[in-house]
Amino acid sequence: MNHELNTTAARVVVIGGGVVGCSVLYHLAKAGWTDVVLIERDELTSGSSWHAAGSLFSLTTPANASILQKYAIDLYAELGNESGQDCGYNKTGELWLALSEEEVKALKVIRSQGRRNGIFAEFVTPREAKEMSPILSDSGLAAVLYEPDAGFIDPSGVTHAFAKAARKLGAKILRHTPVTATVPAGNGEWDVVTDKGSIRAEFVVNAAGLWAREVAAMAGIELPLLPVEHHYMVTESIAELVALERKIPSLSFSEANVYARQEGNGLLLGAYERKCVHWAENGTPQDFGHELLPNDLERMEENLAQAIERIPCLEATGIKRVLNGPMIFSPDLGPLLGPHPSLRNYYCATGVMTGFNQGPGIGKVLAEWIVEGEPSLDVSFWDVARFGSWANKAYTKARTAYFYEHRSDRIYPNQDFAAGRPLRETPVHESLKQEGAVFAEYDGFEDPVYFARNAAERTPRYSFERANWFDAVGEEARAVRDSVGLFDFSTFAKYLVTGPRAQAWLDHVFANRIPSGIGKMALMPMLSPQGRIAGDFTLSRLDDTRFLLIGAGAMQRIYMRWFGEFLPASGVVVENVSGKYAGLHIAGPEARSLLAEVADADVGNEALPFLSAREMPLADTNDAIVARVSFTGELGYEMYIPWDRQLRVFDALREAGKAFGLRLAGSHALMSLRLEKSFPSWGLDLASDYYPDESGIARFIATDKGEFIGREAFCEQLARGPREKIATFIIDADGADAFSGEPVYCNGELAGYVTSGGYGYRVGKSLALGYLSAEFCGKEKDFEVELLGNKRPARLSDVPVYDPEGARMKA
Repeated sequence: MNHELNTTAARVVVIGGGVVGCSVLYHLAKAGWTDVVLIERDELTSGSSWHAAGSLFSLTTPANASILQKYAIDLYAELGNESGQDCGYNKTGELWLALSEEEVKALKVIRSQGRRNGIFAEFVTPREAKEMSPILSDSGLAAVLYEPDAGFIDPSGVTHAFAKAARKLGAKILRHTPVTATVPAGNGEWDVVTDKGSIRAEFVVNAAGLWAREVAAMAGIELPLLPVEHHYMVTESIAELVALERKIPSLSFSEANVYARQEGNGLLLGAYERKCVHWAENGTPQDFGHELLPNDLERMEENLAQAIERIPCLEATGIKRVLNGPMIFSPDLGPLLGPHPSLRNYYCATGVMTGFNQGPGIGKVLAEWIVEGEPSLDVSFWDVARFGSWANKAYTKARTAYFYEHRSDRIYPNQDFAAGRPLRETPVHESLKQEGAVFAEYDGFEDPVYFARNAAERTPRYSFERANWFDAVGEEARAVRDSVGLFDFSTFAKYLVTGPRAQAWLDHVFANRIPSGIGKMALMPMLSPQGRIAGDFTLSRLDDTRFLLIGAGAMQRIYMRWFGEFLPASGVVVENVSGKYAGLHIAGPEARSLLAEVADADVGNEALPFLSAREMPLADTNDAIVARVSFTGELGYEMYIPWDRQLRVFDALREAGKAFGLRLAGSHALMSLRLEKSFPSWGLDLASDYYPDESGIARFIATDKGEFIGREAFCEQLARGPREKIATFIIDADGADAFSGEPVYCNGELAGYVTSGGYGYRVGKSLALGYLSAEFCGKEKDFEVELLGNKRPARLSDVPVYDPEGARMKA
């Protein structure tokens, strides 16, 4: 053991020697950055990696998580050869069991979604499943899905394989070297201080696993993470397994919250107990390493009883050992990944629940992020910046407990979860609640999704078919089309860009031409250096040096991080004013008449034309900003009002709206209305996976305005042509609409996939947006969309199915 460091500088220092840290190190070295160092306080795999079950599967959501888990399985087949270290990779396949018809639907959905990513799981009969796994009881099985490429690995073997492969490429690993401090050194560099000396690093990666909170605190940040206890057991030998000359497929029994795989001639059986127990809530002990926690098998009794019904031999099989070890989770059980929004060159790779499923993909995209400036896939669903300061300890505890206890529950379209809520409410929350609003969480806020018309509708009944709010949402959507609807728009992100260099900065960061006249407005794509879509905004020019940007609310910390990368030392200020301004939106043919009743200004078509914005008094509020734009496709106005005055404007609109048939509306109605207009939505149809010419927003990019971020790469992509193109589908549905990930077929061949879907109440049709491979675009073809395992006829619509000319929103 060295008593002093043999290196004092590195491009990257990775803190943590579990599978995630070793994967990050390997992928950095593989990308050509060999001046990289991993520092581990103890031995490699100390913490959670050494006692992991090591199960592998690819069927999951969202799509890019599935892609990354498939990448892990593909990589393990080669990593052993590259490193000389056996990974213990066993490709056994996995059987997903369903006892109920609802679970069968869930398996049909996940099977369909997997096809988009080249994961071809198939249903087998219960008898075929029993032949594949003789220990399985097929009694009462409604369906079994077989994922052939699933399996398991040896956790220690994989971790050391990454480490050995990284060392072969030139990376260094320092064991028994606790980090005691991380200190900003200026110019974005860091001094990583250990008990043996310091290393100056260009980048730091916190991959400290159970100690991620402590390492984060050294940098002055707090991560929403909490450890929980998790049991699994390993049985004695099972005669049926001894008799086989092969390993049986792994088993996933969601309705019991149980998973199992073969271990020697016995079974490894794990359970997500119905009572989550947190561990080390106030900090992970520094001397914890290869220890386990005291067993509490009573917590597994319910899971085990259900497992015995399905695997009867367990009742007579002895238990060889029981493991109860800690794992550390974020509020949604997803990793915290990427550059921390409040620190320069400080990356996170923490809170990884299934480290051997996700660790290789995390290492890949994090290395791309550091080396190339952006990952090759959109991973905003794992971005550390998806949680704001509102994700406090109480919220983290409530959410980790809920999602642990319900780890294997099927999740329905539009499903939301009550745990840890409410956190944040807008000023009109109580008024909306009194009118029957049903809320879902969005970026920590209570966001109204629909308005219940009776007591039965106040409790959402989630379904893979049309839910119990279907008719209520239809009434809201039709009211917007026929008269006027009122939405709470407070959750949109709002930024003020000010200063003498504000326009020049905006011109550099955004791809469209900056509005030249005061009060003008434009749709404003933002590109990455590689020419992909990085953001989608509206920009309003308030005066010569002041601009208002509006974008997706959940992306605001990600965008502030992005803006900060390109800000000059002086001359421009970007302020996130999302917490200062609430929002309201009115839309419908009576919207102008309604606005005129509460605005002390001319709101006629000449004074406030389409795509314009003005500051004006509203209901005795002197500093509101009104923008004429609408995501519904109707005449509409967005109003941004100081937070403490939203209720005043809301009440004035409600009172004046009585004469115009005003109806409160929620986000479900908004999503239906925008589908009828083929308007893509950020996070569903628009993401950093796509280029502008693929997603239909290339027309908002002004390549002739001069240089801007991503211009050269975008022009090169235009010359190459799109890989795929966004499309609108009209589906012959039968009580179930598309929602996301469904495959699209053309003459039996996989042609594309759905990114969002629902019902268009005005046109009376089931609609979806999605992407078609370029070879299937531009010709008359017969398409099908797979809904709940059934291929339903679909046709393309080259124009929006409602008001294709856009006359109504420009009226």
